[in-house]
Amino acid sequence: MQVELQLCPRKGALLLGHDNLLEVLVRAVGPQPPSDAPVKKALNLTLVIDKSGSMSGQPLDEAKRCAAAIIDRLGPSDYISVVAYDDQVELVWPAQTVTSTASVKDAVSRIREGGMTALHDGWAAGAEQAALNVGKAGVSRVLLLSDGGANKGLTDPAAIASQCAQLAAKGIGTSTYGLGQGFNEDLMLAMAKSGRGNGYYGQTAADLMGPFQQEFDLLQALYATNLQLTLSAAPGVKLQVANDLEHSHGAWRLPDLAYGAEAWAVVRLSLAKSVVASGEASPLRLLEASLSFEAQDGAHAIGPISLALPALPVAAHVALAEDETVARRAQEVRFAELQRDAAYAARKEDWSRVDEVLQTARTEAEGNEWLSASMQSLERYARMRDRQQFAKEASFKSQRMMTRLSAADEFMEFSASFEATRPSFLRRRQEEGKSDPKKD
Repeated sequence: MQVELQLCPRKGALLLGHDNLLEVLVRAVGPQPPSDAPVKKALNLTLVIDKSGSMSGQPLDEAKRCAAAIIDRLGPSDYISVVAYDDQVELVWPAQTVTSTASVKDAVSRIREGGMTALHDGWAAGAEQAALNVGKAGVSRVLLLSDGGANKGLTDPAAIASQCAQLAAKGIGTSTYGLGQGFNEDLMLAMAKSGRGNGYYGQTAADLMGPFQQEFDLLQALYATNLQLTLSAAPGVKLQVANDLEHSHGAWRLPDLAYGAEAWAVVRLSLAKSVVASGEASPLRLLEASLSFEAQDGAHAIGPISLALPALPVAAHVALAEDETVARRAQEVRFAELQRDAAYAARKEDWSRVDEVLQTARTEAEGNEWLSASMQSLERYARMRDRQQFAKEASFKSQRMMTRLSAADEFMEFSASFEATRPSFLRRRQEEGKSDPKKD
């Protein structure tokens, strides 16, 4: 079994004698799950629950409900620990294999609200518990349930996110679940992104129950982690990765990859007309790509693979059909960029700019039902001039869209539930012959 790396141009040729902007979809496609062994991996999870004063009442009750739901799905081969925090850290359940889900849930039910919010201390204590068993399970992750408020100890989002990245490099990811209207999206989404996990938010446990189940299924079906994409443009070609991906040491980090799913990025290539002065006789070399990743059997590397295209006159170029998948992904990334711009304008209460960006976004969303539906809540908060909720919604949607179909969203699309040896979304994809769902 192996990951397949693909370079898919939006059009199969360049425009001869003109400036060119070509969008290329880079796809890492996971293998199908093995038929002779279960996909399910042992999990090593730490639940970190914010019990500070800002979480008192419904938010804390909702957090405990979410925690109980995921505890119910653990088996005897999984590891679980639970940490709660306010201005002090409480070890609710030390890291160990699951012998009784009822006992763990009972310990969670006894968590009571407290005072200030030492979010970093709580997360760090959870990380310490996860580290105890990182080599004994297939996947290790800290799941933080909080409103993201941090008013004691280390509170700087960049510093906390940096520590999440360091922990992720050691094999322990961080996912964040924001609860309540006071959700701090800047901190929580930064932690999830740097921690190589997922970031969600909602007003109630019902809002987060779906994402919780999806993450659980994703973690059990992971095939590859630490995907590092290296891209090299040919001379005269300018390269831009449109997705908001972590970039370091010359490589972009793609999201973790599940069996049968894909991780992707849209790359924009710019060429001056002088570079495309010829090319009908021999294709122009444009791009090289390589991928490294880690699977259960060790480290792997793919590539380099290359993309070269001919340059055609106007009439022939216009007659070429666009690749629908590439066009749709490019549209979604552009839409995410607009949402990010709108969130920035909303934080400054520049509502004229927000309205302008939303108008552009409406145009971008034409013909795409999923994008059009995504506009509804943004437009509602814009009409209300609700700065806080608009910024949260736009920031969250933008980040999720930038990494859509990173396997986690495959579970959203196909409502995965385990049967025998594989998630139902893999079975359904094979039955329908789909490799690229249109919406999640």
